[in-house]
Amino acid sequence: MAGLGLAKDQRCQDAIDLLERKRLADGMLPVEWTNVRQTNEIETRWTYADWGPIHKRKGNPFVTIDSLDVLREAGRG
Repeated sequence: MAGLGLAKDQRCQDAIDLLERKRLADGMLPVEWTNVRQTNEIETRWTYADWGPIHKRKGNPFVTIDSLDVLREAGRG
């Protein structure tokens, strides 16, 4: 939504509110869910990303930076 310039659109405000509520006390945001299958071997179609462990109370720098970009575009960060 930020990349399309829609973060300030009124229709996005519920999603922005939810994103703000998910921020942890230290300002970070967690990885709560992923559709990536975890394995001990790298099985790839020419890409590989390790988002780290899924944990609702531990911040993840990759999720945080993307989320802060959306919040900034919405005028909330």
